[in-house]
Amino acid sequence: MRRGFATVLLLGLCVQVGGEPLSEVPGPWAERVVPIPQQRLAELEAAGAARIRETRSRIDAMLEKPDVGAAELAAVYGRLGALYAAHRLYAGAELSFRNARALDPQDFRWPYYAAHVALEEGEPAQAIGFLADAAQIDPAYPTLPLRRGEALLGLNRLVEARAAYAEVVAVAELRAAALYGLAQIDLLERDWAAAADKLSEVLTLQPQADAVHYPLGQALVQLGRRDEARAQLAQRGVIKPQYADSLVEELRSLQAGAQFHFEEALAAVNRRDYAAAAAAFAAGLDEDPANARARTSYARALWMSGRQDEAEAELRQAVADGSDETLPRFLLAIVRDAADDPASAISGYRQVIAIDPEHQGALSYLANLSLRRGDYADAAAYFERAIASGATEMPMFLHYWGALQHAGAGDVVLRDRLIEFDRRFPEPPVFRYLLARLLATSTEAGVADVARGLEIARALQAAQPIPQHTELLALALAAAGDFARAQELQEGLVEIARVTGALGHALALEQVAASYRAGRLPDSLWPLQDPMFMPPPADAELAMRNYPAGQPY
Repeated sequence: MRRGFATVLLLGLCVQVGGEPLSEVPGPWAERVVPIPQQRLAELEAAGAARIRETRSRIDAMLEKPDVGAAELAAVYGRLGALYAAHRLYAGAELSFRNARALDPQDFRWPYYAAHVALEEGEPAQAIGFLADAAQIDPAYPTLPLRRGEALLGLNRLVEARAAYAEVVAVAELRAAALYGLAQIDLLERDWAAAADKLSEVLTLQPQADAVHYPLGQALVQLGRRDEARAQLAQRGVIKPQYADSLVEELRSLQAGAQFHFEEALAAVNRRDYAAAAAAFAAGLDEDPANARARTSYARALWMSGRQDEAEAELRQAVADGSDETLPRFLLAIVRDAADDPASAISGYRQVIAIDPEHQGALSYLANLSLRRGDYADAAAYFERAIASGATEMPMFLHYWGALQHAGAGDVVLRDRLIEFDRRFPEPPVFRYLLARLLATSTEAGVADVARGLEIARALQAAQPIPQHTELLALALAAAGDFARAQELQEGLVEIARVTGALGHALALEQVAASYRAGRLPDSLWPLQDPMFMPPPADAELAMRNYPAGQPY
């Protein structure tokens, strides 16, 4: 069902009473086109809003001229629709393309673009109607069956959708997209083998189409091919099979402006074409040079393209342009951290925290840096703030506990944190492992509980007899006074390490075995540099690629 005019008003259009022709169409055109009230443009970047206003003004002037041709006016309405669509102001886009169709009903572009907008809005029933109108004008347009298949699939009209996709599945440049659509139907019809075959071929044709991995993983699960399924599900993404559509490219060419370039850049980032992303961001910044967020995204694309020096310069410019922007400051701090410049990194992280005291990234990276530098009390304090700000990554809790321990926290605090963290992260049982070590070796009254430590160690070893659990069981047995059994288990680990060629590890294990032979616990129960508690060095490329940007431009 098409939206009524009252619904359009609710979507954010507001009529100006002053009487611009576009909002109140003058007599000669009133029977052919509908008014397009002003839209609220305050949230758009300046250049995009200006283009919309300029296009509206051009239409206003044309509506006042008696000698303007209908097709000429339709083309400008079409440009206005394209601009509204680019900014996802779909109500204005719908009205603009409706007017273009009314003025030039034989131009294939206008119903096709209207269908494109309807599909983007998730309105497949509307899209079907527009596509039917387009097919009356040019039934041979190459991508028409793909669009129709997408709309029919959205309506669950599977037989018709399959027929639409089948029309173009043999066309080389459209095959990947058609197979993807057909595979969606196979999944709905529970034909797992057919879906898996089609989706596998799509990945062969377009390996970058990472949206294919998840449905392929679903099909493989149903076929019982779980190892293959697990590999596919781990690669899930958002990039669907691509295909050339000259009219959609033309639509985009009408959408000149900074935001259009920025959206093109993000699309390039999604397909991991960082050079293209950098070029698109640069084009957008030419029109909107003070956009600090876009400049930060540009810097990230430059970095991922191998242009690190330019990326740093752009991040510094973004800091200068955005006095309250945290992301460019944060990324610069990570760059200095990764370059082993702790003083600059600490200064950068603290600048971010001064702007946003709950910035999880800056708090956690500063905690990691403090921990690696041996500033255990500072590290524990920053970890605690990061967790209070909502951080949920399990390794952070592990590093926090290690910082507490090395900062001299009492065993009561350490025990209570381990119990709390184990409830939060029961698997893998790393906090239970640490709890068993602490209970078995603590000398604090009220915490020391060798029997409980041994009980936990035995349960972990029974559930998963890995070397770490065997070593824990040996320690707990020694703490309980059974040094003979502890020695036996420990010497078994030494032999395994020697056989596997881990000679350095074998030497460390042998030193512990010697302690058990002497009837005592090891001298160093909690090594300060235990890799379990030590975060890895900062990785600038990882942060540039993956750290989320709430507003990328």
